[in-house]
Amino acid sequence: MEWTPEAIKAEIDYRQAALREDAAHSRLVRANTAPKRSWWRRLAHRPSPEIPVQRNGTLDAA
Repeated sequence: MEWTPEAIKAEIDYRQAALREDAAHSRLVRANTAPKRSWWRRLAHRPSPEIPVQRNGTLDAA
């Protein structure tokens, strides 16, 4: 198939329109989702595990 200048322009226009539509959709999704916390914040602010207090049979001294 030979590419004519009109066919090339139509193909470029079609691809650019698809890219613009995809970019608009990505912006919309990004704007409507909560921001993801950084890996450092997730690591540093983890909930601590529930560890039962070990008692040796006596009351804890003050």
